[in-house]
Amino acid sequence: MLPSLRAIRVVQSPGRLRHGPSLFEVDCEWKGPSLNVIMGESGSGKSTLLKTLGGVWEPLSGQVLFEGESLWSESGHRQNKSLLSRIGFCFQNNALFNSMTCFENLCFPRSQRRPLESETARRKIATHWLDKVGLSGSESLFPFELSGGMQKRLAIARTLILEPDYIFFDDPTAGLDPITSRQIALLLLELLENRPALTFVVTNDEDRARSWAPSVFELRGGHLNEKRHLP
Repeated sequence: MLPSLRAIRVVQSPGRLRHGPSLFEVDCEWKGPSLNVIMGESGSGKSTLLKTLGGVWEPLSGQVLFEGESLWSESGHRQNKSLLSRIGFCFQNNALFNSMTCFENLCFPRSQRRPLESETARRKIATHWLDKVGLSGSESLFPFELSGGMQKRLAIARTLILEPDYIFFDDPTAGLDPITSRQIALLLLELLENRPALTFVVTNDEDRARSWAPSVFELRGGHLNEKRHLP
């Protein structure tokens, strides 16, 4: 079955405050494989929306359904572990483990989600992904020893190493210089090519958005508008 995601009257507030003002209400459906770009003004709630769709945060109300299934239990706990293992999320700040080497950062998610996988297979896959993102030779380095662009490459590899069906990138080129930003944008396209996944990318950069998709979703005034074609 191809991946699909449906947001049914999903409401979220700033900082997920239960009694705070509503930040947005989204009612939309996406089907994969596809790459969907979400744009919006600073503070409009793009990252909050992405974290809500990606299962990082529970919606205040409404439902996010992956192929008709919810990730959350009625008590507010993420209960669907098989579904959780099909989701890859790349945070804007990368969320790498600074106490682990590059190699260990890639092995960790597989050890958690593929506990029966042999150590030999895990190491082979981690080496493969380091090579795919251009980090061969950096296996023993720690994240704090890497440049910003290299850290982003490592975060992308860690996001994709489980070959997820649902992929979420929170502003993957934020804070990077123009040359590195373009390199990361092209790397994403290369890694996502022919991958049967449902992918979401949040960005403020129209040039990067244009390189990923001919049109975008725009979060404005608390609503996610239909696709807007970029000039």
